[in-house]
Amino acid sequence: MKLVDQLTYAHGWISDKDFIWWPFSFLRPEKNVPMSFKLVCLMTLCFAGLSYLMYLGYSVVNNAFDGRAALEYFLMFFGGFFTWFNVVTKPLWNRRVKLFSLRK
Repeated sequence: MKLVDQLTYAHGWISDKDFIWWPFSFLRPEKNVPMSFKLVCLMTLCFAGLSYLMYLGYSVVNNAFDGRAALEYFLMFFGGFFTWFNVVTKPLWNRRVKLFSLRK
């Protein structure tokens, strides 16, 4: 079995877990449905938005809020999630969809 196939199955096994998608499990497509760019954008908005709000809450509660750092973290969260979802999650998810459709 190719390394990319092993990576695809491992990523699929992890992404099938509910805790990975919490609290946005409604965004998880069915195993036989490919991810679209629109879904990736919505996932980015939700996951990066939640992460950013958690960062803001943490920095305010600890009296460590800094406007410049807040802007930098905003860009890092949204850019990071968008990149991860487009470079790793979407290609591996869609590859798994193709592999499952070939098995049938």
